[in-house]
Amino acid sequence: MNTIWQNITWDIARAGGFTAYMLLALAVIVGLALSTQIQSPSRWPRLLNSELHNFLTLLSAIFLGVHILATWIDPFTRFNWNEILIPLASHYRPEWMAFGIVALYLGIAIGISTWIRPLIGYKVWRQLHVLTLAVFALATIHGLGTGSDTQTPWAIGIYLVSTVLVGLLLCRRLYLARRKSKGTRTGAAFIVPRTRLPSPYYTRKCDSQGTRSEVSRAETTRSCAYQVSAEEHHNT
Repeated sequence: MNTIWQNITWDIARAGGFTAYMLLALAVIVGLALSTQIQSPSRWPRLLNSELHNFLTLLSAIFLGVHILATWIDPFTRFNWNEILIPLASHYRPEWMAFGIVALYLGIAIGISTWIRPLIGYKVWRQLHVLTLAVFALATIHGLGTGSDTQTPWAIGIYLVSTVLVGLLLCRRLYLARRKSKGTRTGAAFIVPRTRLPSPYYTRKCDSQGTRSEVSRAETTRSCAYQVSAEEHHNT
């Protein structure tokens, strides 16, 4: 009877851990897809949205709780709460267990920041939300180092596919952010103030476009300013 109970609790712990990891990976993937605006409602139904991201995160937290409780109850592993909650206190692969414990605390911090987002503001919440990537990385290392199924083909496939998808979307996110920042700086560099130029200069420049009697004085000044800007930009 004890052997059957050990098998049940151990299988629940394994299944809960892998399910929590896959849901976490999906939540991160959906979050990165939303941040890179990879979804296009004009081409297919909008399946990727914030509600799906939040739902996957909640499910991941639930199965993580199942994983932790099953590990604590399992009579074979015999983990106590100190080993589960304190990094490097475990008698079983303490370094790899520590990665999972730190990921747990970071996930709790992110969850709390979401609840108090109106108090801390969007900017602070956004900075803390980036830690989700660290949670995913730590959970991956924890699973590889402590999981009993790590050497199986299906487990390797889950870790590999999840890591590749997250990595590709993260690279896309960084690329788009860098391009947007570069475009903002370039656009700001060519803003020319609409200042009034000296009379002899703009009269000479605008003779090829029309006489002063054909264009108002204000319009002539603005036209000359943009003409000078275009010439300087061409010369550079």
